[in-house]
Amino acid sequence: MYIPLLDSISRSTAIEQVSVLMDTQPKNELNHQPWPEFKSNSQTSFAIIHSGDAIFLKYYVKEDVIKIVMHKTNDQVHKDNCVEFFIGFGADKEYYNIELNCLGVCSMAYGEGRANRNILSEDVIHLIQKSIIIESATDNSATKFEWEITLLIPIEVFKFSNIKTFTGQHGQGNFFKCGDDLPEPHFLTWKHIDAKSPDFHLPEFFGALAFG
Repeated sequence: MYIPLLDSISRSTAIEQVSVLMDTQPKNELNHQPWPEFKSNSQTSFAIIHSGDAIFLKYYVKEDVIKIVMHKTNDQVHKDNCVEFFIGFGADKEYYNIELNCLGVCSMAYGEGRANRNILSEDVIHLIQKSIIIESATDNSATKFEWEITLLIPIEVFKFSNIKTFTGQHGQGNFFKCGDDLPEPHFLTWKHIDAKSPDFHLPEFFGALAFG
């Protein structure tokens, strides 16, 4: 995936303006549901750009149930209506996982795999700016709710990596939608994962990312 550099946006741009701008960017679909026993009519797409010192990411979600239990930073937000962004830079085996429920409650960590991850502190995670819209879907929609979350992720959040700018960077990552404790648990992915049971922490299935 190519992540374009936009000169018309910066980390000082109001997050509401970022949200509107993201609507003009190409959308990428989470087309894969790797585990057929967890089928759902949930639909998710995302747009992603950068400004050199920040990543801008917006998710668009349609689904039938909104259930929010997690309210504290680094809670198990994957149990709620949740979107996730995993990214590693260069040839590093370690990667970051950024997970947010539809209220914007965020969990973030860094490490080589699922075990022994370094949990990032609240003061670092709170550098991520968010804009959220949750609405009832229109009458002709296939789902009951539609929600969007726009993220401004400053470069300082990636504190374990020696990155001065995203411009020209290469890496690997994946994008997800889940809801482990929803009435219909589901696991949607950008890149397909070949595993017997749901597991997003498998970097061997990440896709290549190239920053403009």
